[in-house]
Amino acid sequence: MSILNDLSIYELLGVLILSLVPTIIFVSLILISDQKSREPIELIIICLLSGFFTISFSLLIGKIILPSLDAFRDRIFDLKSFSIIRIIILALIEEYSKLVVLYFFMSHNKKFDDIYDGFVYSSLIALSFAGMETLLYIFNETSYQDMTSLAVMRNVSTIPLHLVCGIAMGYYVALDRFSNVKKYKIINLIKCILMPVFIHSVYNSFFSITMINLRTKPYALLIILIFLISIYFIGILYLRRIIELNNIFIDDKEYPDEYKNLMTQSEFIKERNIKEGKDSSLEEIIYNDNDFTPFKN
Repeated sequence: MSILNDLSIYELLGVLILSLVPTIIFVSLILISDQKSREPIELIIICLLSGFFTISFSLLIGKIILPSLDAFRDRIFDLKSFSIIRIIILALIEEYSKLVVLYFFMSHNKKFDDIYDGFVYSSLIALSFAGMETLLYIFNETSYQDMTSLAVMRNVSTIPLHLVCGIAMGYYVALDRFSNVKKYKIINLIKCILMPVFIHSVYNSFFSITMINLRTKPYALLIILIFLISIYFIGILYLRRIIELNNIFIDDKEYPDEYKNLMTQSEFIKERNIKEGKDSSLEEIIYNDNDFTPFKN
């Protein structure tokens, strides 16, 4: 942390802006897109501050698990297998820390009342983690140039990765939330941790191999670019499916065969009211079709 003493106030502000602006832009776009069914400000604040918990939780669990894993490195695993297992465990720790907040603090909240909310809450939690992690890494560097270079690299790679993992997690948590079939709820709960960990592990494995060859093989940069575009594309596919299912949910239309286990909005409200002992008639929910919602529409 001694690097802070060597930075001018303008350099420090520049590093902070470079590190956090992309995250702030993503957060703003997500909140703008949710204007038809805005989330309570207190839940948004919890999501945005959750990075303090998720980062601390990840570091604590990592300090407990990783030394034990290292102790078995030479006795059980060869170096290649050990590296893969370590990457998977690190990804699992990080994604599980986000899931703890999403599942236990958000998914059972009354305000989690449509499929799109899975995207909103999970993405904000993921971006909070990514932003905090970026600051930790950047202020661990030893020069201003290294700090800015790392910030730029994370802005185009790691922060979008966490967002994509958040979108995938939110998709499956939403499917769990609005499914009325126990079997599918269990399957989606498994997928909500399995798929983000898989994406995260593939990303970490790819970069651990590619970055070694970046200086010696000129085509490595092109391969990285193609890989990053692929990661972005996965996030877009998940988001498109979330929007499609949410429109069906809100309009009380019929789901495709593979989503027949999901409830429509009227079915969800009826079931919720029965559980709460209220009148099971449909509650009035007003959506203003004139709202500017670039993602939801």
